[in-house]
Amino acid sequence: MMKKLLFIVLGALLVAQPVDAQFFKKLFKKKAKTEKKKKSASKADGIDDEAQVAMADWVTATDNQNNRNAFLNIPLGIKADRFEKLLLEQSFAERKADGKQTAKSYIYEGDVYGSKSVVTLVTTDQTSRVYAVDVEEQQVYPSLQAVQARFQEVKTQLTAVYGQGFVDNQGEAYTIQTRLGTVSLHYERGSLTSSYTIGFTIDDAKAYQMGYGEMDAEDKEYEAAPRGIENGLAQACHHTDLVGLGVKLAQNRQLKTAQTVLRSYDYKIGKVTAKAVPATFVMNDYQASVNLARKKQSITSIAITATDDVAAICKDLQTYGFTSSDQKTWRQGNMTVVVSTDKQGRVVVTLR
Repeated sequence: MMKKLLFIVLGALLVAQPVDAQFFKKLFKKKAKTEKKKKSASKADGIDDEAQVAMADWVTATDNQNNRNAFLNIPLGIKADRFEKLLLEQSFAERKADGKQTAKSYIYEGDVYGSKSVVTLVTTDQTSRVYAVDVEEQQVYPSLQAVQARFQEVKTQLTAVYGQGFVDNQGEAYTIQTRLGTVSLHYERGSLTSSYTIGFTIDDAKAYQMGYGEMDAEDKEYEAAPRGIENGLAQACHHTDLVGLGVKLAQNRQLKTAQTVLRSYDYKIGKVTAKAVPATFVMNDYQASVNLARKKQSITSIAITATDDVAAICKDLQTYGFTSSDQKTWRQGNMTVVVSTDKQGRVVVTLR
């Protein structure tokens, strides 16, 4: 019932404004700070911490079982106490929690990419391994313009370390999904103020798979299922925010504003004609193209074709408040989305 209520509220807000980033926060971020559970002594799992390496070149490596995504060159997937030791060696300081705690919080303060930040380690329930690191800048930004400027700075620094990603959550997030793990940069507005905060989360695919396996059933319900792992590597990224892009284009149907949206999603705009606006996006093996049909200065229809995942797109449509009786035609208010595939097996998302 609660899920249905969330989708109804989300759908009502969608047409008027971008979806609030708060709806898309990973639950582990909240649990790491406010819902710590008392843990028994961590179980042995046969993983050698000393053998774990930080982001070796997975293409040339002969064995990626111990190859890990990393934070400040510290490999994820190691025991929390060891991770803490390596973090403290980089001049981070442990933040002492207020009040009585039932378990160690693993929260620290230090400089991350030029800004004072709070760093929280997210650990597996039974084996106490770090499967994610959550970073929140302590700086509060007074305006959307200010936080977006900082967002671009951090995005540049993250892509230099982890590689190319894609714009997510209607422009309020940027996701980098590599064969080793995921990085998610986001900003959000305070619930009762006009100020903004920014942060990012890094996970390791193999450690997250372990963490997911150790979660209670009720926790798994709110978490994304882990990617499949083969030979130490996660499946390649094959899904981006096509629904968010499509909805944002549908909300900005004037030629200039639609082009601005495409550029904000890192799409390259091709030759604009009297009838159409083409644009493309390439990320490793992932490819997407947009074709906007136009009549003078107005966009009349939107078609997005991509090497994407139909099921993931349908799930996003549900999250955005769309409903469907056949998983092909989706509706919300006066907006209709049709999901199909072309002869090459690519997904086609059409909005009108």
